[in-house]
Amino acid sequence: MMRLSLSALAASAALFGASFAVSSAIAQTPPAAAPAQQMTSDGKPCGPVAYSAAEQKYVGIPCNAAPTQTSDGKPCGPVAYSAAEQKYVGIPCNAPAQQTSDGKPCGPVAYSAAEQKYVGVPCPTK
Repeated sequence: MMRLSLSALAASAALFGASFAVSSAIAQTPPAAAPAQQMTSDGKPCGPVAYSAAEQKYVGIPCNAAPTQTSDGKPCGPVAYSAAEQKYVGIPCNAPAQQTSDGKPCGPVAYSAAEQKYVGVPCPTK
């Protein structure tokens, strides 16, 4: 019985020693070169955002994609309803403008109260 406990003790000591040697070797390896830090448009560092349990909030600044533009160079993005202005504000990023077979721009047709008629050129259905 004494022999079994001594061999178990020796085996556990050898295992502990081997794991300590491996962890020491890993700790002494030089760190890999860090990737270049990305920056936001205002010069702040950005990257992945993580939840901090200690601070109870998300920490970090996400790197946003480059702003999108319409074909004529105007900034576009999500469109929101403005309660103050009582209308939708913003320019949506849509697919390229459609044209009729003779090259005229087409799109949705709307009723103009000022002209008392429908205005716009409808796009032909395919």
